Amino acid sequence: MQKMIIIPSTFTADEKNLMLRTYKIGLIARASATFGMTDIGVYYDPDPKFDSHGLGKFIVKVLKYINTPPYLRKTAFGKDDSLRYIGVVEPLKTPHHLDKIYGRRYRYVYVIKQRKRNLVVSDGEKQYRVKMDRYKEGERIIVIDTYRKKIIDKKDLPFYFGFDVFYYNKGLRELLNSLRKRGFCIIGTSKYGESIKKIDLKCNSKIAIIFGSPFKGLREMLGSDFEAYFDYFINTVPEQKVETIRTEEAVFYTLAVLRLKSVI
Repeated sequence: MQKMIIIPSTFTADEKNLMLRTYKIGLIARASATFGMTDIGVYYDPDPKFDSHGLGKFIVKVLKYINTPPYLRKTAFGKDDSLRYIGVVEPLKTPHHLDKIYGRRYRYVYVIKQRKRNLVVSDGEKQYRVKMDRYKEGERIIVIDTYRKKIIDKKDLPFYFGFDVFYYNKGLRELLNSLRKRGFCIIGTSKYGESIKKIDLKCNSKIAIIFGSPFKGLREMLGSDFEAYFDYFINTVPEQKVETIRTEEAVFYTLAVLRLKSVI
């Protein structure tokens, strides 16, 4: 099952402090890992007051760092001053981070170089040579079976092995159209959506859950025809008693409710 959440590049724009931005991104990682999301997407949300692309790419960097097992982080990221507050983020403690418990057969590795039809990779402690099957040109961090010296699709593993992260720089409408063409069940979230109490959600094995920004909801972003982009447009906190729900809060609430509804 492919389950993704998608947030805007302006997700952290209301925080000027780098430490708070880092912490908020960590909450998204924790929520996604808790509910076994396979992908986290970040879409470009243009805003003249911010460097929206820069914000989005920073979100992607932090999410990738958090998902990367501790044994590989130094090799994959080196010294990066923009990650200086990463220590405020709660660790995932997912199976791929707990190799002493789950064993070392499947490992995240960093691609060092290519030699003919093989890749030389490192897990931060040991180097391996693996065949290039299942390798997309330009990938730096992949998963391998250290016994068979083979690249693995982590979605085929017998336990949760973290999430993939991507940045979509063409904007929300284009992303939603792309998801539609790829057969995703698209769920929009908003306080103006239909109460989750009244909806019988029926989705396929590919689900994308979309969130708005701290400044604009999905309805404002997409205009009067916003409903045409979604299979469901839902409110997971009907009768909320606060004026606004922050995006990081909405992610936790929504994923929890969708789990209870057996959607994810």
